[in-house]
Amino acid sequence: MRVDELSDSLGVSSVTIRRDLDTLDRKGLLMRTHGGAKRLDAFIDTQPERSFFEKGIVNTSEKMRIARFAASLIQENEILFLNSGTTALFFLEAVKKPVRIITNNAAAIVCAKDPSVELFILGGEYRDQSRSFVGDFALNAIKNIHSNTTILGTNGLSLEVGLTTSVMSECSVNQAMIGNTRGKVIVLADFSKIQHVSNFVSAPLDDIDVVVTDDKTPDAVIDNLKAKNIEVYVV
Repeated sequence: MRVDELSDSLGVSSVTIRRDLDTLDRKGLLMRTHGGAKRLDAFIDTQPERSFFEKGIVNTSEKMRIARFAASLIQENEILFLNSGTTALFFLEAVKKPVRIITNNAAAIVCAKDPSVELFILGGEYRDQSRSFVGDFALNAIKNIHSNTTILGTNGLSLEVGLTTSVMSECSVNQAMIGNTRGKVIVLADFSKIQHVSNFVSAPLDDIDVVVTDDKTPDAVIDNLKAKNIEVYVV
């Protein structure tokens, strides 16, 4: 709705409406737009998929903090699934203990990892846009592996929809990793991913155990995630 529509409907000034919308936006209860506001569940990210390089230069500080903290949650000698994306790469660089990481992230091959980390790359169809491996070959490999923990970056994390991604083939890999996880599913999501909805659902919130995010994520969203029995860490 627009500010003038709300002003007429509620019988208060447009100045008051703007102030109230700003407050509700800060609390994570709606999304402020030019001249008005939208419901959160109405905000669908319909932008074209960004390239791997473009993702890598956005919110780098937040992604690095999130990755370092997530690495601290991992125990020695675990087997981990790790999906594609730049936040996942920051996680790989942050792990400084002996673990085995199985990933479809092709960019992990040239990542500066700790010598104690054993890295296994899933094969399959290569997607240049995301620098990842997808398709039946990758999915069949995942079926033969059971991880202790799965670490997932994401395009969107919504209270209404769950975990979403912009590419169906990436979604299938995420779902397979979640399905073959014995322990926790940990989602790494900076503030720009919160309450965004991409095209394809990777998982409902019921499949997520932990969310690591940054201090720009609205308190209302954090409280709602915790109410759904999801552990939330804010860094």
